Amino acid sequence: MRIELSVGLAVAGVILLSRGAPAQDSTLACRDTPCGVIFEWGNGNSPPDPDRRYGAPSDMESLFISRLQELGIRTTRGGDGAASITVRLTPLNRAICESMSGTNTDYSCHTVDRAAITVRQEEGAKQVPRIDVIARCSDPKVSITFAQFGRYAAEMLAYTMAGSKGSRPSAKCG
Repeated sequence: MRIELSVGLAVAGVILLSRGAPAQDSTLACRDTPCGVIFEWGNGNSPPDPDRRYGAPSDMESLFISRLQELGIRTTRGGDGAASITVRLTPLNRAICESMSGTNTDYSCHTVDRAAITVRQEEGAKQVPRIDVIARCSDPKVSITFAQFGRYAAEMLAYTMAGSKGSRPSAKCG
């Protein structure tokens, strides 16, 4: 009984210490000083209009920033600081509009197809490789919403910045 309790407390202590360790490491990007976040769209650097099925691009941008902050990465809008995160987005201009396609399928909706995320930072900080984010759903006819893509992209960035430790994030479709 005592041994089981001791082992349980030891495991809990190791888990708590390992969760706090990355936040203590000052060489990780965007932990001590905030990184400016820049969104670049592939169609002339202006976000597409809101879509009736997949939502608004502003939802993706705000969810991306808020999710990074939840994960302990300090961010600001714009890239004026010494460190920045650039998200280059490629829109998907012919996405299926119906939840269940049939004859005469409507392809007039749009969402995000992919993103390339680069982190520029100060000397001495741990370098982060370029991240290609491609959110695929299990059904190839289903596309991810702007908000779901923002959350997934932020989790992929945090996962890569932490050294790809833990379970890999997955896209939540539907």
